[in-house]
Amino acid sequence: MSQPPPGSMGVPFVGEALKFLKDPFAFQLARTRQHGNVWKTRILGDTIVFFAGPKAFEFFMDEANFTRENGSPKFMQAILHADAVPFLDGDRHKKRKRLLLAAFTQDALASYLPGMTRIFERFANTWAAGGEQTIGGDLSQLGFDVADMLFAAADPDTSNTTTAGDFSTMIKGTFSPPVNLPFTAYGKAIKARDRLRVYIKDAVATKDGAGTALGYLKAARGPGGEQLTPQELEIELLHFYFAAHGGLTAAITWLLVVLGQHPDLAARLRAEADQVLGDGAPTLAQVKQLANARAVSREVLRAYPIAPTTFIGVAKKDLEWGGYAIRAGWKGAGAIWATLQDGTTFQDPTKFDDARLDDRNLGNLPHGAFVPQGGGPVDGHRCAGEALIQMAMPAFLGWFTKHYDLAFPAQDVTPAGQGLGPLPRSGVRVAITKRR
Repeated sequence: MSQPPPGSMGVPFVGEALKFLKDPFAFQLARTRQHGNVWKTRILGDTIVFFAGPKAFEFFMDEANFTRENGSPKFMQAILHADAVPFLDGDRHKKRKRLLLAAFTQDALASYLPGMTRIFERFANTWAAGGEQTIGGDLSQLGFDVADMLFAAADPDTSNTTTAGDFSTMIKGTFSPPVNLPFTAYGKAIKARDRLRVYIKDAVATKDGAGTALGYLKAARGPGGEQLTPQELEIELLHFYFAAHGGLTAAITWLLVVLGQHPDLAARLRAEADQVLGDGAPTLAQVKQLANARAVSREVLRAYPIAPTTFIGVAKKDLEWGGYAIRAGWKGAGAIWATLQDGTTFQDPTKFDDARLDDRNLGNLPHGAFVPQGGGPVDGHRCAGEALIQMAMPAFLGWFTKHYDLAFPAQDVTPAGQGLGPLPRSGVRVAITKRR
């Protein structure tokens, strides 16, 4: 007879929520090493089964097994809105997701590169003029500015520091104990969310967004002529900001760490960029030719913590996996970080290997192995913005190595742990100079 998955349920009601929220990356990796690829815990009254490794991850992502409706905790739904696409399923999800993917077509991605490059250049020139300095705060602002340009059609030549601060507050509070009081991190996140909703509502009402994701989403039409209502657009833009701000900030940060720690690799990437790129903004066609930069970008997404888990689902029926019984109504999540660190898939997974995920090796991986933005089909619960980050990273890497040199003094680059896209403890200390 099948047994429940192994695990620890923690203290009554709270379970292991505090340990999970403190460092979701270390928590799930330690539990996976202790119990194996399927294990359970309790978080705020819910039994949650985590699925790590390619096969188990795919089992969770199968919509026949788990539904996302009413899966994620109420405090997470309150931050992003219960009607956001990560919390939908069935026909509503498919129709919404089809419209959202209009912002991530090849034509759309190509149109974003000039504005993104202007943002990269604005920050890089500031760093080059400042000598050795700590740039962690700037990197967070850079990630926000890209998201702001894409989703609110903001001017790429300026920074909105006030709204960026609200997003940082919201992200921090999302991974804090969900106590909604004025002085708690979560309470401050709710207030920041309210201000952000006003900001996004104004952008939707007053801007056409031509050449930005906002414009593509406004113009998106389904096969029956359906389109996003202003309210749906506002909900999804907040969700996209949330993912893009944290994801882009972390991705570009760890790219710079890799360049600083591996000068020989930086030289090879520079040689590739010198051969492929011109003096202006990279084009999408050029980015696709940056084979080494794309491989390095994938390995950064695998080797460094950006997203800890998928959103949470609910078992539709009694299930069995690997000899373990999962009851109907139990919750589940795909353990993204533990899957990317799976030693049966990736040899010596804690080591950074710039060739590990080149085009050939990537094609040989099993389904559910490389899942930094989740797994499953594109029109399912895989992150809609996956194509964006996988374009932005090699574009930045090629452009930066072509135009700048980086010195990286000894420092503690241990991830800080908490939340979405934790950054190095050092704050990223660099000395950047412009190439002549």
